[in-house]
Amino acid sequence: MIHYYDNVESLTDFKNGKDQIGIFERKAPQRSDLFFKKFNSFPFSIFGYVTLSSAKKNIHELLEKKISNDIKCDPFYERWLDDMSKVCKIFCSFQNQDRISYWLGSERGCKRYHVDMVPFRLLVTYAGKGTEILPNNAADRNAFIEGKPNNEIVKDKSALQFLNNWDISIFRGGQKGILHRTPNSALNKKSSILMRLDDSSFLDNIIKFNSV
Repeated sequence: MIHYYDNVESLTDFKNGKDQIGIFERKAPQRSDLFFKKFNSFPFSIFGYVTLSSAKKNIHELLEKKISNDIKCDPFYERWLDDMSKVCKIFCSFQNQDRISYWLGSERGCKRYHVDMVPFRLLVTYAGKGTEILPNNAADRNAFIEGKPNNEIVKDKSALQFLNNWDISIFRGGQKGILHRTPNSALNKKSSILMRLDDSSFLDNIIKFNSV
């Protein structure tokens, strides 16, 4: 169901397995908490394509007009760009694609337990409470399917788990995926920063839908 990997490269093995989520645990770097406090004053949502060959350049261009000069001048900013580009390259290789869909934002609103209706999705929470996970043995899947509220979906609150900041997690999507949601403490809070990566077709479909 949940598989923890010893190194980031082995995350590629998750694709051919049967686990619902693959996680590579990481410790948040020193100074990261001070750096992300600078984001508290404004909400943001950034999306676009990131390519395998130009990941850091793509991310830099996407953030250029959205992020303040005060943040961009912080020495940690380059380290953060390096980390995001590295994770994007990992997901490109995982998906066997030259480009992927990239989203970075400070507002998270997935209040109800859900599964992602995409083949695979990668999440990294850089600031704020990590994604809340409800293991199968603690979930009433019928209640979920019937559209019932969270308190009827959760059978055992003690089984709830949370991803740590900076953990790299890949979720398997579809109806058999693991139930998860944004934790209460992170709902619509500006102090929360999440990176979400998807197959390139995810953004293709959003653009196509909005152009109709």
